[in-house]
Amino acid sequence: MNKHEAADFLGVSVRALERYVQQGRISVRYEKGKTRPTANFDQTELEAFKGELNQPTIKPAVESRQTPSNIEPRQIPTELQTETDKPVLYSGEISEFGEIGVIEKLSSIIEALLGRPDHQPTVPIADKLLLTMSEAQALTGLSREFLRDAINEGKLKAKMIGRSWRIKRNDLEEYVAGLF
Repeated sequence: MNKHEAADFLGVSVRALERYVQQGRISVRYEKGKTRPTANFDQTELEAFKGELNQPTIKPAVESRQTPSNIEPRQIPTELQTETDKPVLYSGEISEFGEIGVIEKLSSIIEALLGRPDHQPTVPIADKLLLTMSEAQALTGLSREFLRDAINEGKLKAKMIGRSWRIKRNDLEEYVAGLF
């Protein structure tokens, strides 16, 4: 039986059949052909392998986690208990409701740090000397396109720093004063 016939017999692709041969699950015998060697498979071996492929594989829908029964409850040393009169918490244990624990303190610190990207201090727009295009837009109420047109026409002085425009506060104030 050649490759295509064997693949059709097993109900798999030719590439899958080649993978089974590479894995050593099926043996193949090559015989001399007109132009190149041809693969020949044994009929009885293919029938036995087809039986293996058709075996249902049963996996549990949910893996059960068994906890060892030999775990003893933790004992709190008496000197710690008399000092605090509260239970000592170990890693992975949850504190009582309403009590601010270490996890809550750490999460508040992380939230505070995430609020400021790159850990740079935040300065109000009113105190900045150089403004980005979006800050100038927010400060003046003018549209981004209006400000960009003013820069391109030379009415508003600005400088490209990196890939964004920077506008001096004084130049922006002069431009806005000249509008009215």
